[in-house]
This record gives sequence, C-alpha cells and structure tokens, in this order.
Amino acid sequence: MKISKKLLSTVFSGMILCSCSSQGPIDQIISSSLNINNRPVYLRGEMNDYEVSETYRLRKSDDGYCTYATLRTDWSPYKFKFADSDWSEGSNFGFMSGPGVIREGSLPLKLNPDSKFEEISFYPNSDGVYKFCVIKRNGGYYATVYKSSKKLLLSMAQLFKLSKD
Repeated sequence: MKISKKLLSTVFSGMILCSCSSQGPIDQIISSSLNINNRPVYLRGEMNDYEVSETYRLRKSDDGYCTYATLRTDWSPYKFKFADSDWSEGSNFGFMSGPGVIREGSLPLKLNPDSKFEEISFYPNSDGVYKFCVIKRNGGYYATVYKSSKKLLLSMAQLFKLSKD
C-alpha cells in the first residue's frame, strides 16, 4: 500500500491544528485514558516489544479501557501486561493467579495491579486486529481480549515508513 505525501501532510496538519485548542480532541483523548496515580496505562507486550506508545494507550470505550493490536496466529502465544511507563506498583497489571491465559471467548481474567513477572498469554484463533481491554468492576480489574471488526490499524511509525517507500 502506498500513501501519498500529500495525504500524510493533510493528516499531520489536522493533528497539529487539533492539538492547538486547549479543549480540542487531544485533551479529550488524554482525559478518557485509564490513568492510575496520574499515570497513563498502556498495553505492553510481545506485539509492541513492551514499549510505551500512544498507539497502545488504554482509552475509554463501551468495553472498559481498551486499545488495539494486530496479531498473527503463527506468532502466538503473545505475552503481555498492562502497565504505566515505569512498571509502577499499583499500575503493573499481570494475572492474579495462574495459569494467566486468555483465549478467544474465555471469561475475563482477574488482574493483579501489583504484579512483578506475571505476564498474560493470549492465543488468537486467526490473524487480525484484536481489542485488549481492562475492566474495573467489583473492586478489581479484569482483562479481556477479542477479535475486532477493524481490518487494519496503522501506527504512526507505520505511516512514516509507508511515506518513505
């Protein structure tokens, strides 16, 4: 897929214009994020080399606080956690009790917000975009993962790469 420089310029110009308003879309995105101890929480795992990226920041949705990741079945299982940028106590979510596995259609997995090394494993049934969510209920946190109807989700890094091709 080839994206024209004019299209990229239009997208980036719109992003810059939106960020200039103090009550614009950027403020709404940040205020709708999952924040614990005033720190945003991200999906961090093998699908993104455990890096912190705005692409994987958890944001409010009908299903809790969610983000998306493109997965391939031949690379599974995917190990992941939900955490802030410093893996801080209180916002470092791994599984509460073993085995810490989520499969499509499984019940939500109870999370431990003070985990150390308890990564969650996910086995996708097919290649595609998956929605990773944290749900707060009954005084605890739970994780769900399911296939999204989204077909393709490009990150900013992917857009930059495509513009150079």
